[in-house]
Amino acid sequence: MQAYNSECKPVSCGSTSSGVAINWSHNLPNPVPNALFVFTEVATGRQTRVQVAPHDHHCFNLNAGVYRVLALAKGCAPYRGILQMTAGTSTPFNPVLNPRVDEPLTMKTALAKFNVGLRPTRDLDVPAGETRVLDSDDPTYQPDWQVVAVASVEAAKAMVGHPDETWGGGTLPRFSAIAVSTNTDPASIARQAAREFVYGNSSSVSHWKDEIDKYVFDESWSFHLFTMGTVTINAGATLVVGQGSNFFLCEKLRMHVTATLLIKGPGPVQVQPLSYESFC
Repeated sequence: MQAYNSECKPVSCGSTSSGVAINWSHNLPNPVPNALFVFTEVATGRQTRVQVAPHDHHCFNLNAGVYRVLALAKGCAPYRGILQMTAGTSTPFNPVLNPRVDEPLTMKTALAKFNVGLRPTRDLDVPAGETRVLDSDDPTYQPDWQVVAVASVEAAKAMVGHPDETWGGGTLPRFSAIAVSTNTDPASIARQAAREFVYGNSSSVSHWKDEIDKYVFDESWSFHLFTMGTVTINAGATLVVGQGSNFFLCEKLRMHVTATLLIKGPGPVQVQPLSYESFC
């Protein structure tokens, strides 16, 4: 979303460059000192960052093209959008940032995306200087894991992907556009589209959804999900996740400043503590 200010009309700024004029505001009751704006050029991935105070008309040059815009300010929800910059003109950009609302994350809501329910959890304490590997083949951890099935690209996006809103909305892909010719293997296209669907903007490849499910998710994928209570990794200790433990959720993760959480192994790996504490 973008708004235009009558005081900021497009003006000539050269034939090979463009300009943006930021004049943002917010709906918070308290003052906000400034916001960080990140302009990412879609064609190149090049980023330009600038801090601007609210209601402070700030102008600067950018290459002409399409940009993803992220705005971050204290107490405000992140703003994400798409901005088209036209060569030879300056574009007024007047976003309004809204208050940030943080919903508390619970184990129940964290498990919802995996389509599994709550189960009793145990605490884990990794002794100082020792290494523990969360592995579904180890009978020690038999009560702590369950199998998660991924049967469609939509399920994969919900579990390990990124929301489409991350990329500013619309139908612009995150990754390069898929090149299609008469000699292109449908399975190869499906794999490329699956990457965009899960980790990028699914709206840009939504018309490939049936092909993705046909060629990539022709069989359900199975992964191991560990759920635990309080996990404490003591001084010099290491906890390894990813070898027979693709997904790891815990109520609280406590780590000594010299402890290590090592993530390695095949397939997708996701670690999600609901709260975190560092101690010494």
